[in-house]
Amino acid sequence: MKCIYCNEEKEESEFSLEHIFPSALGGKSIDNPLFKTREVCKKCNSLSGLYIDSAFVKNFFATMLVPFSKYLGYYDFEKSPHIPFAYIGFVEYIKHPEFEFCEKWLWIDGSMVYHFHNNSSEDFNTIAGGDPRKRKNKYAGEVYLVGITDNPFWMTLLMQAYNKQFQKSKKFFVNYMLPDEVKEKLPAINQIQKNICEEIYKLHKTKEEQKHTLVIQENFNIRFQAKLALGLGHSLFGDDYTQSSEAKNIRDIFWNKDYKELERLKPEMLQFFSEPKENLSNFTQYISFPGCHGLFFFVVDNSLIFYADLYGEGQYPVLTVITRNLDSYSHALVEEYPEGWGYILVPQRDMFIGEFDIASILAYNTGDKSSLPELLELEKLHKSKEELPPFNLKGKEI
Repeated sequence: MKCIYCNEEKEESEFSLEHIFPSALGGKSIDNPLFKTREVCKKCNSLSGLYIDSAFVKNFFATMLVPFSKYLGYYDFEKSPHIPFAYIGFVEYIKHPEFEFCEKWLWIDGSMVYHFHNNSSEDFNTIAGGDPRKRKNKYAGEVYLVGITDNPFWMTLLMQAYNKQFQKSKKFFVNYMLPDEVKEKLPAINQIQKNICEEIYKLHKTKEEQKHTLVIQENFNIRFQAKLALGLGHSLFGDDYTQSSEAKNIRDIFWNKDYKELERLKPEMLQFFSEPKENLSNFTQYISFPGCHGLFFFVVDNSLIFYADLYGEGQYPVLTVITRNLDSYSHALVEEYPEGWGYILVPQRDMFIGEFDIASILAYNTGDKSSLPELLELEKLHKSKEELPPFNLKGKEI
């Protein structure tokens, strides 16, 4: 077989399942073969997950959108969902004698975690938590929780998130009084760790100013969009696409570590830090579905363009050209939907809905709810902030 990412022939045993749309964004909930392939070798699968998917998914911009958007309202709270912490950068105002780095993470109610570790480096300082390969061993470090909520409903979910997200780290509680049966399961606390707890507690009681440092990789989303274009182009059009000159150029972008060279390669992809695209935002507001991922394919002239509206927020868009030579290929979806088609992904409900033609989505978002009854039923599952239990029962900070 020939790998669609490295374009090298290898034994069939060297290939594995690749989620073109990452599992970390809900790709496992997609049951459509268009978004999966077994024509990626294990080496490329591993490298793309480590250096491309992680750089896109595990950064400040992506993690901040999960708990602080309408995405929260689609959780099935009867199933005690995992609501992750959002990464907000490195801190310098607290030092640990045993660990070089301290990252701060924020939860939906304002509760926060300080994560001390030695797992960062120049290659991974833009990825929350550092090197993904080392998060579950001795590099897991120590984590300190400052809890804000006093509502048992939210405290339960907070503890679940704390335990799951920092599974292998040594855990400490700065301001919560824990039952004895819980304390017995926690690691013994030494004087250094007591000092850290006291320092964090004092910091929050005095409400001192806190500064955070973010390391951002310019154009971090370009290689990720190249991966999407290659994978989706191959799923739709097969080897005719992956052996084309267009795919070769996209593959060069996919493997390019020097972002200064991207200008020479002229990627036809939306750059995250580019100036706002007014025409794009004016159009996409009519196809977004707040709280859910929208995955859309647009046919424009002789081009096929993939657009992903992550979390329905319009703030973290993915826009990449799959091909400018659509008439060179054929696929039943292109014939059935001459203007394009799309899907709605709700990973917090493990739901994948579609496909829909673009005209139906536009009609739905401009008032004709009868055009897509599936989405009308989905909207009924959403809870507004006012419908959720309050974070604070006593009316004052914990």
